[in-house]
Amino acid sequence: MKYLTSLESFIFHKFGRIAYQIWYGHPHSLEKVWSDGVMLEMQTHPNPISKKQQYAYTYQPNIAHMNVTFGDDIQLVVYLEKPGTTLTDTEQEVLYLLCRDFYLQMNLQTKDMELDKMIEGIGSLTSTLDLNKLLQQIIRSALTVISAGDAGIFRLYDESSSLLIPLASFGFDDSITHYKTRSGEAISGKVFSDGVPRLYQSRQEMEADYTNISQQNASFVQQSEKANALIIVPVSSGSTRIGTLTLLQFHKKRNFTDRDIRLLQGFASQVAIAIHNAKLYEETNLRLQQVTALSKKLEENNLLLQKRINVHDTLTQLSLKNRGIQKMIHEINLILGMPVAYIDFLDNAMYKEHDNERPMSFDMISELFANQQQLSPLTMKLSSQDYFLYPITVGKVLLGCILVTVSHPLSPMDIITVEQSGSVLALEIVKKISVTELQYKKTDDFFNQILNIQNHEQIIARGRQFNLTFSSYSFIVLCEIPELSEPYEVEAKIQRFISRVNHELVHINKLVYGDYNKIKLLISVRDLHEVDKTIYHISTIMKEWEKTDQHVVRGGIGSAYQDLEDIIKSYNEANKTVAFAKSRNKYGLMRYEEIGINRFFLNQPMQEIEKYIHEIFAPLRTDKTQNKELEKTLMLYISSNQSAVETAKKLHIHINSLYQRIKRIEDLLHLSLDDPEDVLKIQLACHLKNTFK
Repeated sequence: MKYLTSLESFIFHKFGRIAYQIWYGHPHSLEKVWSDGVMLEMQTHPNPISKKQQYAYTYQPNIAHMNVTFGDDIQLVVYLEKPGTTLTDTEQEVLYLLCRDFYLQMNLQTKDMELDKMIEGIGSLTSTLDLNKLLQQIIRSALTVISAGDAGIFRLYDESSSLLIPLASFGFDDSITHYKTRSGEAISGKVFSDGVPRLYQSRQEMEADYTNISQQNASFVQQSEKANALIIVPVSSGSTRIGTLTLLQFHKKRNFTDRDIRLLQGFASQVAIAIHNAKLYEETNLRLQQVTALSKKLEENNLLLQKRINVHDTLTQLSLKNRGIQKMIHEINLILGMPVAYIDFLDNAMYKEHDNERPMSFDMISELFANQQQLSPLTMKLSSQDYFLYPITVGKVLLGCILVTVSHPLSPMDIITVEQSGSVLALEIVKKISVTELQYKKTDDFFNQILNIQNHEQIIARGRQFNLTFSSYSFIVLCEIPELSEPYEVEAKIQRFISRVNHELVHINKLVYGDYNKIKLLISVRDLHEVDKTIYHISTIMKEWEKTDQHVVRGGIGSAYQDLEDIIKSYNEANKTVAFAKSRNKYGLMRYEEIGINRFFLNQPMQEIEKYIHEIFAPLRTDKTQNKELEKTLMLYISSNQSAVETAKKLHIHINSLYQRIKRIEDLLHLSLDDPEDVLKIQLACHLKNTFK
C-alpha cells in the first residue's frame, strides 16, 4: 500500500522479517489494510485510547501492538508477532509519527473522494432532466461519502396535502412511499418544522423522538426494519424549507459524526437545486403544452372543414362534447364497416349497435384475458365466426374490451382504427372514473353528516337528492377488498361490486359508494324481516362477485336501529365486525351479533390479550418437549368440556395418564380445575388463544 512505505521500512529495520498486520478505521468497524507474513487473525482489538494520551504501546513476547486514536474517531492498530525486543520511548514516538503520517494520507484521500463526489453531484445537476434518477444519484453519492449509512430517503413537502412525501430513496422497498408525515410529526416532521439537523446513534434515541405520530405511521414503523442510527437535515430552497434528507444505518457499525451532518447538508443543497430546476422545467413544459394545445385546437378546427377526418379526431371530438361511449361505438361501426361492441367491466354493461348482438358473456371475456400475463389483443373463432378483442387497460387493469365481429381480414388501417379507438375510450373511462370518484366524495360527505346528525329534517331532505328515503329500520354494511395496491384495479373491482348491488337491490332504499378498497352501504327498510332478506341478497351478491372477480371480500353488518341518531352505532358495529374478521383472517359476510363474547375484547390492545394468555400458559412452556404436551392436553381438556374420557380418547392415552397430566398442570399453574374461578381463568385464556392467535 503506497502510504505504508515508511512504516514498513521502520518495522523491517527494527525487527527484521516478522509477521505484522495494520488495522484502520472506526473503532467498531476496524478493517485490515495491510498484512505481511502469516499471522493469526485478530478476533478482538484494544479499546480506543483517550485523545490526550495520543498512543499506547503494549509489548508481550508473542505479540505487541501500537494503538493510536485520532481526533475524528479513527483508530489505527499495528500488531507485531514475536517482535523479540521492545521499543524505546523514542522509537515508540517515531512509530506513532509514522502512524500519524499514514492517517493524514488516508484522511487526505477521504477528503479528495468527498470533494470528487461533491463535484460529481454538482455536474450531474445539468446532466439529466429525469428528477428521480438525479435524486437517486445524489443519495447514492451521499452514501458513498458518508460511509456509515446503508440507506437514504428524500421527502418533499406537498402543500396540497400538507404532508412530507417520499420522493426518492435508496435501500428501501416500495412500501416506504406510504410513510408520509405531517410537519412536526415524528423525526422527519420535526426537522422540517424547526429546521434543525439531528443525529441519532441508537434506536432508543430515535424512539424517544417518535412522538405526535399518526396511528397509520406508527403501525408502519412497528412493522418495518428498525435502523440503528440516523442523520437528517432539512432541505431548503432559499429561505423556504421544501423537505428533508435522511441517511439511515441498518447494518454498518461505524458511528455518524457531526462532520457527516455537514457533508449531508452539502448534498441537501444539491437536492434543493435539482428540485428547483425540475420546477422550472415543469413550468416551461407546461407553457409548451399550453402552446401545443392551442396549436392543436387550431389544427382541429381546420380539419373540421375537411370531408373526411381520421378516427382519433372524430372520437376525441365526441369525448370533448360528452356524447358518451354509445355514440363513439356508433362512429367506430361506421368507420370500420363491421359490427363493433364495447364491453364495460366497470358497470357490467355492453355498448352495441344492435340489441341482438351478444356473442360472448362477461365471464367468458374475463376468463380469456385472465389467462394472459400481459394484456394484449386476441383473435378467436366462435361458432364459425371470427372475433377480434382489444383490451382497454390502465396500467395492468382491464377496464373494458372492444369486440369486433370480423367480416373480412383486418387491414393495418383497421388495426390502427381499433387502437386509436381504444386510446380515446381509455381516456373516456378514466374521465368516467373521476366523475364517479367525485360522486363518491359527495356521498361520503352526506354519509358523515348522517353519522353526526344535527338536523333531522335537513338530513331527510338531502337524502332525497341521493334517492334515499329513511324507513323504520336502518343499518350499515361495510365491505372490504383486501390485498389490492393498484388504484385502478381497486376502482374497477369496487365499481363492479356496486354495480351488482344497484342492479340486485334496485327497489331497496340505500346509500352506497366506494371509499378506496371499501364499499359502504346504508340500508333503510320497513321491518326486521326485510333486514334479513336484504342481508341474504347482499351475501348472494358478494359470492357471485367473488366468483367472477376471483377475489375475496370481507364484510361487517351493524345492527338495525330505528332512530337516525343510532345509525352511527350500526356503523361502529360494522367497523368492529370487519376488524374482528380481519384479526381472524376470515372472509365473507358477518353480523355484529355473530362476534358474540369476543366483542368485549375488540377494544383491548393485542398486547394485553397476549400478556394474559402468556401469564396463564407460561408455566407450561418451560420444558419444550413435556410441557408442550401439557399445554395441548389442557386446551383439549377445556374444549371437551372437562370430560376426562373424551380427552383421553382424543389424545390416545390411558385415562390414568391423563389424570397424572392434569395433576401436573394444576401444580405448575397453581390452580385447581375443581375451582370454578380458576376454571373460568383457564377457559378465558384458551378462548383468547384460539380466537386471537
